[in-house]
Amino acid sequence: MKIKKQSWTLAALFITAIFLSGAPQSALAHQQTKSQFYLVSLGVGDADLITLRAIDTIKASDVIVCRDQTQEEFAGYLHGKTVLDPSLAGWRTYRRDCASIKDPQKQAECQAHAKSRAQLIKQIRSAVQAGKTVSVLGSGDLMIYGGPYRWYLEEFKDLNPKIIPGVSCFNAANAAMGKDIMSGRASHSAVLTTYREIDKLAEYHPTMIIFTMHTKFDELVEKLKNHYPVETPIAIVFHAGYKQKEHIVKGRLDTILEAMKGKDFPFEHLVYVGDFMD
Repeated sequence: MKIKKQSWTLAALFITAIFLSGAPQSALAHQQTKSQFYLVSLGVGDADLITLRAIDTIKASDVIVCRDQTQEEFAGYLHGKTVLDPSLAGWRTYRRDCASIKDPQKQAECQAHAKSRAQLIKQIRSAVQAGKTVSVLGSGDLMIYGGPYRWYLEEFKDLNPKIIPGVSCFNAANAAMGKDIMSGRASHSAVLTTYREIDKLAEYHPTMIIFTMHTKFDELVEKLKNHYPVETPIAIVFHAGYKQKEHIVKGRLDTILEAMKGKDFPFEHLVYVGDFMD
């Protein structure tokens, strides 16, 4: 019994030694693969929709890239950090040949954006090379029609950027609707789309969540009438995620224009179409 006990003790010590000798290597490997460049979704609407993971990432960051409004809303998390402003970087002109633009004013704007963008790129790379962690902050889900943020993925691909997910306007609007958007009669599917893709996707009458992208609402309704019965329910969710401003206007394809007559459309709105609302 004594010999067996000693054998077990020696075995336990041997296993422990192996574990401890490997621990520093595992920690080092983790540090080597850890990203120093993040795209952080803050959520949509009110600031309290930010996730804990986003907060932790911001706290661990040395350099923050965000607009002035974001800096004001989340000032409590940014104290003592270097903040860079991306507003003049002009993501729409990324990879564009400014010399090919004929309009002198637009060409000058393109060149100014290219200059600002080059400065921002240099600042970000210099920070990472110095061992600092950089986070780009944006609202909503940065990977749903996230044009202003996609260029970071391409430009800084070598930095292995990591994306921190957040609550999107789609999630917030679903909550505002208070209905299961997959519970339609004609179709148990939902499609996120824009005005230009409706003709391709409407054949089976799925629930559509339309990112209008400045589309004229009357033109959108007329296009939908070409594919859906006029009695199909339609709803517009305004300011999804904002407790004080969020509201919904509902109707049907043949009545919604009258319901919206004389009302303004802010940028923050989503359009829902489908019989799940019945």
